[in-house]
Amino acid sequence: MSVKRKLANLVLGNGQGVPCLRVGELDRAVRFYRDQLGFAQVSLLGGAQPHAALCTAARRGGAVLLSQTEEGSGEPVRRRPDQSYWDAVFFVDDIDRVAGQLRARGVRIDVGIGISAVSSRMLEICDDWGNRVAFAEAGEGWRPALRRLTEQVVPPRVRTVVRDVRFAREERAEYARFERFYGNLPSRLNPVYMFFTSGLLHWVLASEKHIPAEVNLVLFGSGLTDEEQRWLSENLDRPVYNSALEIDDNTAWEFLFEANRTNFGYIDIDCFVLEPKVFSDLSSFDDGVAVNAVWTYRAAPGVPIGCTHLMFLNAAVIAELRTRGRYLSPTNYDWRGSKVPLLHHRTYCRIPTASQRRLLLEVLPADEAGLPVPPAEAPFFDTLVGYQIAAAATGYRTHAVRPLAHRTQTLFAEARSAGKQVWQQDWSDELVHIGGISYYGRYFHATEFRKLYLAAEYSVLCDSVDKLPVSYQERKTTIERQQRMIGLDPATAREFIHRHLASGRGLGPNAVERVIGTAKRVV
Repeated sequence: MSVKRKLANLVLGNGQGVPCLRVGELDRAVRFYRDQLGFAQVSLLGGAQPHAALCTAARRGGAVLLSQTEEGSGEPVRRRPDQSYWDAVFFVDDIDRVAGQLRARGVRIDVGIGISAVSSRMLEICDDWGNRVAFAEAGEGWRPALRRLTEQVVPPRVRTVVRDVRFAREERAEYARFERFYGNLPSRLNPVYMFFTSGLLHWVLASEKHIPAEVNLVLFGSGLTDEEQRWLSENLDRPVYNSALEIDDNTAWEFLFEANRTNFGYIDIDCFVLEPKVFSDLSSFDDGVAVNAVWTYRAAPGVPIGCTHLMFLNAAVIAELRTRGRYLSPTNYDWRGSKVPLLHHRTYCRIPTASQRRLLLEVLPADEAGLPVPPAEAPFFDTLVGYQIAAAATGYRTHAVRPLAHRTQTLFAEARSAGKQVWQQDWSDELVHIGGISYYGRYFHATEFRKLYLAAEYSVLCDSVDKLPVSYQERKTTIERQQRMIGLDPATAREFIHRHLASGRGLGPNAVERVIGTAKRVV
């Protein structure tokens, strides 16, 4: 079939459009789309001196037309700040398989696998000429269809039990290793755990430098490379545990609840404690307190819930709830056993038992089906929420050591619609929490928020990249490219985030200086 006929069939015969992408070097673009993105066939257009190429996929009839520009340089042929769309979107049956193939071929995935307006499972890449190309899982593919069939045939509780048993079997040996590690800690007095996965050492450093040496900080990694483990042992004088099994923070929390026999704390890698006294205040428990937290919101009248970004847990209350049969795991819960792949590929929800449901209803209102409603308009009970509700139902409370608000989505949206400049969480000159830094790259944020994330990460990375393993240099290069694609000059990233901290979030000069350093140009 001729190239023209093939193109006509694609456009007219089966109703599929063909995106046309402008590229500076046709030969190199063809190699990228064929060898790395996996388009199976290439037809050159233009005779002896091709000016375009039609690349077609082996399945689904997907195709892309690459058009040679006059520039012919390796620079992006267009820069469109504040873009919130894609130049091309291709639908696939199995997004996980596509993601694995792209990574195996050395393709950088800029965003995803995450949620977008197009698909609940989508990823985005960018070619060397600034074209943003997305792959989205199609709802009519055989894998989504199989998932829907399984959900219809197998009751949620059965699916969840099977998954719980499988995960528990996989995690058993890893937990035994962690328990031995805990038993060998130099001190088990008020340990504060910082959990993180691979590629985040720059944030570990940025948070750790504000934590006094006398605080019993324990670094809890998951899936760290040999290079990262070696670097931590040689450069930080803190106990380090690495889970060889790639676990999520919910599993880490379960390990902590099982192993710790004394009170313990937890801090996110993107939480900066600028006032050391916060740690001593957090670790001191009044009578009747199950959790000391910093950021809180109301779950029910008189029942605050603490966010996990920075908190301390009363080990005696954990033990009592277990003994009295009024215990809920710190992990997520809902009524369908849902997965939450945006956070981690192992993050999922458990389903409360009948007795746990009754326990939650002692505090929370019921929906029309008689099920307790998750607080804060959440679609599920987030990490430690179920546990704190169970503690409240048993007569214990969560105490706000610092009264910093975590706003629900409704309150947040209402304030913004009224023209008020508020953020989901309060900050102060004592405490700053960025939020979502470990998974922002899997979410299709609006450009204004993505700029903030990239500028913050770049500023933090530039402070430490020369000290870190060499793989972090590549991360720095990637962030530079991503910033340029959304209209942010990397050289001004520190100035950009400095203005946000001072003007947007109201931090004082000293606090801004401690969080991000001097507002100097990054080169």
